[in-house]
Amino acid sequence: MKRLLVLILLFCSIFVSESAYGVEPFYDLLPINSEITLLPWEKVDEVLPRKAIFTMIDVESGASFQVQRRAGSKHADIQPLTKEDTRVLKEIYGEWSWKRRAVIVLYEGRTIAASMNGMPHGAGALDNGFNGHFCLHFLNSTTHKTPTPDPAHHLMIMKASGQLDHFLLHQTPDELVDSLMLAINNTDASILKKILTKNVTKTDLKSLSRLSFTKWNVTKSTDKPFEQLLQTKVEVYIKNAGVITTTVEITAKKNPISNRWELEIPSLLKIANH
Repeated sequence: MKRLLVLILLFCSIFVSESAYGVEPFYDLLPINSEITLLPWEKVDEVLPRKAIFTMIDVESGASFQVQRRAGSKHADIQPLTKEDTRVLKEIYGEWSWKRRAVIVLYEGRTIAASMNGMPHGAGALDNGFNGHFCLHFLNSTTHKTPTPDPAHHLMIMKASGQLDHFLLHQTPDELVDSLMLAINNTDASILKKILTKNVTKTDLKSLSRLSFTKWNVTKSTDKPFEQLLQTKVEVYIKNAGVITTTVEITAKKNPISNRWELEIPSLLKIANH
């Protein structure tokens, strides 16, 4: 296990993406080792007690830092352990943000898939230069206000666990639209590349980083065996342009090789490039 963790850290340190240093565009996924555990929150709550100190690895950047669990009953409320750990977390995000990111938790020989956000809020107790705490979610954990798992955190947990392909394979076109919107909101290129057809470009991905969806709903779809046209009503914030409400067409096509639905989004790209 120690050798595995060393290899993970070494690989991540060599292939650190520029996103770790505050660059806004979408991130590229680093490989995830299959030995990472997808442990449900009920078990995590037992094996990761309050006041526990542990290491977290950000999947995209490979950056690692230490935190302490301070509170949380539906998920873990954590704080960076030191000012140096706060500095690393800030470099990962560039600016404090509610965006979800896939992370790996290392604690007493365990390697657990998780998802964090990067927004200081609430109370803090450590001398770490971090104004409050931030949230760490695991399989089946929930926010304080909702009875069901947060979809964006769940998507990132699937990614951290190495089970993203399996998760997307079993999604319907409507469900895949949900994953699309969540991936765009969290500026995650690695997930988008798995959702979109292969003709998407780096320029397209950069354009999509201007968008943030607050509401979306598939209102109508044409159902064919290998292709569906999804009429989707969206409320979207466009960077430097404001909020609009409109209906876009998203085409879902069944990939004959992977047997997975993939999406074409010319209408969204038109909005992003407006």
